[in-house]
Amino acid sequence: MNEPNITKDQYIRIAKQFGLTRRELELGYLKVSGFSNRRIAYMFGISEQTVKNHFTHIYEKAWVPGRKEFRELFVQKGNLTS
Repeated sequence: MNEPNITKDQYIRIAKQFGLTRRELELGYLKVSGFSNRRIAYMFGISEQTVKNHFTHIYEKAWVPGRKEFRELFVQKGNLTS
């Protein structure tokens, strides 16, 4: 499931720049690792709508329109910092 070129340390280093909360950092890492909203909701024991709400906030803080662009932040920046 985990994207081979996105390590957790690399993700956290980049994601902290966006001012994400601890929960948002956790959820964001699962999303860039390829987990669905449904699976993330199940893992945390929260509703799928709550997960969607978290991602709305995450994407706003990162100034991206959605999942694909959020993930690209880590692939692109990760390649620059490697």
